[in-house]
Amino acid sequence: MELLEWMARGGHDRVLALQDEATGLRGWLALHHTRRGPAYGGIRVWRYRDETEALLDALRLSRTMTFKCVLAGVPGCGGKTVILADRLEDRPAAMKRLGEFIEELSGAYHCGPDAGFVESDERALNETTTHFAHHSRNLRPAGDATAEGVVYSIRAALRHASGDDSLQGRTIVVQGLGSVGLPLARRLLDAGSRVLGSETDPNRLEVAIGMGVESREPSTIFEEEADVFAPCAMGGVLHDLSIQKLKANIVVGAANNILARPSHAQMLAERGVLYLPDFVVNAGALIEGTGHERTGQTDFSAEIERIGATAESMLERSARESVTPRKAAIDMAHEILAAEESALPSGDAFEQD
Repeated sequence: MELLEWMARGGHDRVLALQDEATGLRGWLALHHTRRGPAYGGIRVWRYRDETEALLDALRLSRTMTFKCVLAGVPGCGGKTVILADRLEDRPAAMKRLGEFIEELSGAYHCGPDAGFVESDERALNETTTHFAHHSRNLRPAGDATAEGVVYSIRAALRHASGDDSLQGRTIVVQGLGSVGLPLARRLLDAGSRVLGSETDPNRLEVAIGMGVESREPSTIFEEEADVFAPCAMGGVLHDLSIQKLKANIVVGAANNILARPSHAQMLAERGVLYLPDFVVNAGALIEGTGHERTGQTDFSAEIERIGATAESMLERSARESVTPRKAAIDMAHEILAAEESALPSGDAFEQD
């Protein structure tokens, strides 16, 4: 399939090919639906089989980020940069060159960290662009905001499944006890849940155990009997094999792209597992960060609480239309976008340069 056809199918406005021979920089920068505000999205530095796989990742992730913005009420859209890690020759210089490319977009794209992007990359990038989305020191840690939204979503899922959203006495598995998983575990424990957790970093695991988390091996975490499974580490953890092992009745997690393939949403539904898509659940830090950037405010409690209401609306629609929650959420996002488009006058004044 040709690039323009891929863009048309995904609704993308701009896709930039990134290449710098001197530094080995090669990758893609995708901007999706740029007419509703800046594009927000991270920089992923990853080993891809080829440039086509990298392009598809950029298109998929940027589109999902638009859904997240729309459903969270953030006036922006989705973007994503993917860099082929194994092509880099001078990594600091490549990041500086990437910053120059981003700066040329004049604020149409606000970037941040993603998988494979490290602290030294950020330092180099910030030498050449002013559009790296720093988390303000006036805000709490980003993981706390994300964890808060996950808790509201878990409550919505429990209420939908059983009519009772209490966390007291629930068994919840948290996969990954890092910047989001650890504050999530703390909130769940404070609410009276039994928390089982897995983590490969021994220091993080020690802190979690000290809080009251019961440690489990990462290799067997899917097989734990639980009310809720909360993936908070890397994406793609739910695939053909892991879904067969999964013992939890509900999946609500903060990791981006929990499903290895979109079709796994249907597989979970067929097994009777209630899955809430991550782009609905994990918008807390996006809401706080972009809100503070626009207004200077620091309290976005009401906006983050609405994540739970959005999840509830999505689940009600899913049941009413006999579709997966993922399909219901995407349809909701498309309807909001369509309504916005009809409300805007036509003309080039609403197009980003």
